[in-house]
Amino acid sequence: MSAILARINFGGAPIVRDAFCRAFDVMAQYGGDGSNTWIEGPVGLGQHLLRFTPESSYEQQPHQWGNAVIVADARIDNRDELCSRFYLSPPEAAITPDSHLILRAYRLWGEDCTAHLLGDFAFAIWDQQNRRLFCARDHIGARPLYYYHTPFTTVVATDIRALQAFPDVECSIDELEVATHLIWPLVTSKNTFFKEVHILHPGQQISVSVTGIAQHAHWSADDAPGVRYKTVAEYAEHFRAVLETAVTARLRTDYPIGAHLSGGLDSSGLTVLANRQLRQRGRSLDMTYTWSPATSESYPPVRGDERNTIEMLCQQEDTRCHYGTATGQDFRDFLARDMAVEMTADLFEEFPVLAHAGGRRIRSILSGWGGDEAATFAGHGYIAWLLKQGRLIRLARLTRRHAGIRRPRRTLRFLFRYAIIPLLPDTLYDRVDPYYRSDRQPTYIHPEFAAQYPQAASLNIASWREVADPRQMQERLLQIGHLAKRMTTWAVWSSAFGVVYTYPLTDRRVLEFALGLPPDMQYRNGKSRFLFREALKDILPPLPPKADPVNEHKRLDCELTCWRILADEVRVGQLLQNDIPWLDVEKLRAKLLTVPDEMTVEQVPEFIPLATAVRVWHLWQRYGERTGDQSERSS
Repeated sequence: MSAILARINFGGAPIVRDAFCRAFDVMAQYGGDGSNTWIEGPVGLGQHLLRFTPESSYEQQPHQWGNAVIVADARIDNRDELCSRFYLSPPEAAITPDSHLILRAYRLWGEDCTAHLLGDFAFAIWDQQNRRLFCARDHIGARPLYYYHTPFTTVVATDIRALQAFPDVECSIDELEVATHLIWPLVTSKNTFFKEVHILHPGQQISVSVTGIAQHAHWSADDAPGVRYKTVAEYAEHFRAVLETAVTARLRTDYPIGAHLSGGLDSSGLTVLANRQLRQRGRSLDMTYTWSPATSESYPPVRGDERNTIEMLCQQEDTRCHYGTATGQDFRDFLARDMAVEMTADLFEEFPVLAHAGGRRIRSILSGWGGDEAATFAGHGYIAWLLKQGRLIRLARLTRRHAGIRRPRRTLRFLFRYAIIPLLPDTLYDRVDPYYRSDRQPTYIHPEFAAQYPQAASLNIASWREVADPRQMQERLLQIGHLAKRMTTWAVWSSAFGVVYTYPLTDRRVLEFALGLPPDMQYRNGKSRFLFREALKDILPPLPPKADPVNEHKRLDCELTCWRILADEVRVGQLLQNDIPWLDVEKLRAKLLTVPDEMTVEQVPEFIPLATAVRVWHLWQRYGERTGDQSERSS
């Protein structure tokens, strides 16, 4: 993906070219196809370009048109519609880059232009006439954008490190965020780890002028209209059409393309759709990728082996799969990385994927992320919704199907778990929450640090709080922010390899269709993800329920190896050699030295807080002394 930087000194001070270029150069790895800056008085803009679509060959950013200048990291998908609206002839449209289409949309619709843009984007427009900076991020957050704002200066960038590089941009650690992360490592925060640096949330835009900053949403999941047809066939036909459109938009490149293939429904469906479309053009997927290891003595075939599905699809589509090679050392290296820059997503298995894809000059990897939240939503809350709606006959049929016949205890457990718990008020739900709660595990936050920030312990609003409304569940999942945080992490990682991730199942058209479906269309005939299967039944063979026991086994091995490495580092004084105010280091040392002989699923909850604490320890090594000095000055 490309990277952008913009700085406006609203106080009138001219941009210091050397300082701007130093900050800009921090992001040089994002752009393998050119870099350029535009500096005029108190305004500076820059873009590092990574070409992706045919039209990106004509990008020359920063791009000035009339009284506006833009820098953008964008792939606009409704180009035909926009080109027609702007009366561009086919030859003109073919050489018109996406940045120019965004500028034309801004001239026509002003700040409402984002409602007319489909695709993945983050951009900044300097409106010279109105002395205004306008920035926006796409609806799902596929392209990151951070900003720093004071009454005199606003800086926006793709990567936090560009903001840090300005000597006058304050980047002090937000200790409340640190405390919250130590207690709730799996709860997604919408904040950065820096007090002064903000991330523009998915579907949000900001407008900045000398009078201040205004922010509002240009897209929200709860705005999606309802979708109603008379027959299942009509629903399936429409769904297939939007899926095909979403995939087509992300194949609009002449570079090699890869795809994730885990054996689950999302990645399998996308892989087949993409490969079929490429075959029609005389191409094919260059490689598919899974985190599961190749079959070996260490990882022999097992029951429910996801690799069987992967191999079947690879044979069907005449493509190849690169199996996972991540190790415990990879996990250890991941823990030492800067999570203030890269966010907190625990996805270390993707590093070997990126290295392999980069070596093959793959420019794009299709991912099925976002399917669980909408397109292939599993129907969470549906059973309770049936009870709430008084649809007792359908509820009885589903209970019988899943709990069996003449098994009263199993039936009662099923009804309590799926029909009753989602209907409970929050206070009661909190007591019986069936999902993992990190606050119920040992934490390694220093008692005095925890006492400084008592609000951190109460900040959790169950990130996975099941409610008796499937549509509301989908909206909640899309609004939590975990998808955007993961996409941000991969955006940083992939920049070093010249790779762009694309997410067809988060296409706005796909999301709005899936959100508008009646609940019975997602969960039908006793099966979840019904409509996605129905829409692809002619190209996708019946797949077994998603299960990845081999990948889970491999991850346990990686965690155990990582734990052993950490223990060895503690013994020789390479890790935790100094006390820090954020952590109970003595308690952490003692626990790290109690390495189990083998890693089991039951021990994973013990490992998660350990890994989190080690990441926080590394965070302190980078920023803690500076944070301590600032705290002393402020007191």
